[in-house]
This record gives sequence, C-alpha cells and structure tokens, in this order.
Amino acid sequence: MAKVIDAHMHMGEDLIYNSNDGEETILGYMQEFHIDGVILQPGLRVYDWHSSCIRIRDFAKAHPGRAWGIVSYTPHCSDEEYFEHVSWAINELGFVAIKLHPEAYCCAPNAPQARKVYEAARALNVPVMIHTGNGVASALPSLAIAPAREYPDLTFVLAHAGGGMFGNEALVAASVCPNIYLETSWCPVYMVKSFVQQLGCDRLMFGTDNPDNVGVELAKHRALHLSDDDLALCLGGTAEKVFHLTE
Repeated sequence: MAKVIDAHMHMGEDLIYNSNDGEETILGYMQEFHIDGVILQPGLRVYDWHSSCIRIRDFAKAHPGRAWGIVSYTPHCSDEEYFEHVSWAINELGFVAIKLHPEAYCCAPNAPQARKVYEAARALNVPVMIHTGNGVASALPSLAIAPAREYPDLTFVLAHAGGGMFGNEALVAASVCPNIYLETSWCPVYMVKSFVQQLGCDRLMFGTDNPDNVGVELAKHRALHLSDDDLALCLGGTAEKVFHLTE
C-alpha cells in the first residue's frame, strides 16, 4: 500500500481561518485515515512565533519519522530578523521548509519583501511553500513564476494549487517552471486529473490543510484510478523527495 504523507496541515490557533487543531485531533485523523506522516505548519496567529514552532517540534519528537515542521514567519521585518527565526527553526528544530503566506502577511510572492524568503531558503537549502488561491490578488499562482525563474536552484510548492478557481493558472506556472510543484488540497478532482495528465504525478503532492478535509482529499486521488506507482507518488513519494524526508 502506498505511503501517505499529508504535505499540508496546521497545528494550533489560526486567526486568519479561525481554526485550532491540536495534537489529539491530528493524531486522530492520522489513525482513522492511515496517514503515515504529516508536515505541520503553525496556525497563523502572527504572534508568539517561537512557541508555535516548539509545539510542532515536540510533536515531531514524540512521533519520529511521522511528523515534520514548516516554518512560517512574516517577511515584514529586517533581513537579519527573518533569517534568525527561520534558520533557528530549520537548523535547531529540524523543520524541512519555509512557508510564505501572501494573504496572512500581505506579501505577494513577487513583492520585494518576499526576496528574503527565497534568499533564506537558498542559504538553508530547503524548499519554499507558497499559499495560493484565497487572498487574491496577492495569492495568484502566476506571481510565483518570476521568483521561480529568478531562483532556479530553489524548489517551490504552490499550496492548494490555486484552490480550484485558479487551478489552471497554477498549471501554467508549473508548466513553465520545472522547479514548481503543486500541492492539491481544495482542488476539484477534474483539476487534479488535468495536473496528472499535463505535469505527471512526480510534480504533485497530497495535502489536506484541515483534518475535516482528509477523507475528501484521499478519495479525490483514488477516484482517478491511477497506477500503483503514480498513486504512490501523489500520496507520498513526491513529498518525500521534495522535503527530503528520508535523508
């Protein structure tokens, strides 16, 4: 059976989307749906950054090989402050990527302030995940094209792959930038089918964003009747490669 890695889940209070999922909820959905691993981001509270990261670190330590962290921090600060926080999370806590959330931080992927995200990711040798979809126009998938071309040595993951409404735009971005991968939570199944046909499963990864969404997202991928190898890539293999989870 294919290993299932949820490449996009949040832990803790989120003041943007009014959610608050804790350790028990996350473990519960992993057990119910046979999720082998989860990549966690702090809830978007825009305060108390350190404790949010430490909470994820502690969860990952309690469940080795089954949980990892992505650090998310506002780019509206000095280069030194930004790098200090994200490098601490990557180097000290073992986080595997950096997140840019255009809606939460009012920072489009092509904004000058976003450059510190990419420079930090390059220095730390980790991928960048960018929220796309909700939060238009700063969260349009096409806004990741210029950074992906400017930083061809970085790996970019478009969270939600445009969120359905902008799925075709995410497909264009990934088609013209081989270093862009798509995480497909909230996309309709016909859109995921287009991604499979035009990009291949080695450019796609399963994500949920919310525990209530897990069953739907799993069913969506399985409804495509992919080969065992392709399904394995979508459900976990691509995420393992992109986030270096087996190293």
